[in-house]
Amino acid sequence: MTDTATKTDGPPPAAVLVMGGGTRLPAALRAHGMYVVYGGTRGEFGPGHRDACDEALLLADDSPQTWLRRALLLHRELSFQRVVTVRERFLTTAARITDALGLTGNPLTTVLTLKDKALMRRHPGMYDSAGSVRARVLRGPEDVDDFVASAGLPVVVKPRDGSGSEGVLVVRGEADVATARGRAARQPEGLLVEEFLDGPEFSVESFTAHGLHHVLAVTEKFTGDNAVEVGHVVPARIDSSRREELEATARGFLDAVGLTEGPAHTEIILTPRGPRVVESHNRPGGDGIIDLVRHVRGVDIRDLLAAQVAGAPLGLPTPGTSHRAAATWFLTADPGRVTRVTGWDEAAGRPGVVDVSQDVRLGSTVNPLRGSEDRCGAVTAVGADADEALDRARHAMGLVHVTTEPDAPADDHEVLR
Repeated sequence: MTDTATKTDGPPPAAVLVMGGGTRLPAALRAHGMYVVYGGTRGEFGPGHRDACDEALLLADDSPQTWLRRALLLHRELSFQRVVTVRERFLTTAARITDALGLTGNPLTTVLTLKDKALMRRHPGMYDSAGSVRARVLRGPEDVDDFVASAGLPVVVKPRDGSGSEGVLVVRGEADVATARGRAARQPEGLLVEEFLDGPEFSVESFTAHGLHHVLAVTEKFTGDNAVEVGHVVPARIDSSRREELEATARGFLDAVGLTEGPAHTEIILTPRGPRVVESHNRPGGDGIIDLVRHVRGVDIRDLLAAQVAGAPLGLPTPGTSHRAAATWFLTADPGRVTRVTGWDEAAGRPGVVDVSQDVRLGSTVNPLRGSEDRCGAVTAVGADADEALDRARHAMGLVHVTTEPDAPADDHEVLR
């Protein structure tokens, strides 16, 4: 299905296809005088998009092949100058369209390497820029046994192209090994097993222009079951030497994979052997990190991307400058059906709280914590420093209570999301 909403008689020469996402990026592109075509589905195209875009291409078939065909046809009429996205699911599709049209953008091989964690682990630059991490593609159950025998427990099993911690399994004992073997049998060559990286986790938020990687922030991360993130704070509470080490690791990695432009979100664990890259993405960080950076550095990464696409001055913040600190804390609850929710109004009124997001209501089902979608909400707070921002977010979230009633028993280990 195709749905178009044209707001002008004809497009100006500088047309851009924006794939997925909200209204901030397309609105910023229009403010730079570009003709914006929004690409997505009916479900994600809201009333605000009508004011932020010139046309909309809405497809019921979300496959990369369909998007490529439609984009090529539309390009004949509009002559796209760029194809951009900040949505994980459209990263490789946008790169394939960019490559097919011969447009400016990150190399397709770079985007594919970042998307496929197996390709990333095999990339030669990993060993020099990000430290070696033992890893193997699981072609069958026996590969789980071989890797565990070699690396020892714990190990991590995860989808090759996943995000948001979905489907990540930390294998700590024999029951988890059996679960991993079952997943490997069902998804041959779709999963990766890696050595467990022990240490605090961070992410480096950066923006690349002309091959130079400008670090906007270092985020300190907090994780729960199965490595699901339950909190973030910007800036990270680390000394300058650690910060420089993390920034250098991220820059070296992005150089190695050949990122030439745009945002990046690089996750790193500080192990006893030094920093090790967990993964990276050519998009802004999710989980509201883009807003934490905005609160702290006074710049929105989507606005930077719009300026870059339009060929306008970027307006990058001065290195080292920050307005304040910001933190997000996520709500988790016992699995089951929600029977009571209290405290959101109280949380929203606490000092420093700038945003609350309630993701479950009466009758909702809370799943075991296996991915970002299993969290129940979030509170974002600002403060004079990282400790104050984090304390405010945690305290406000402590006022929220979700009561659940257990559902029928299920074998959690056999659910693969």
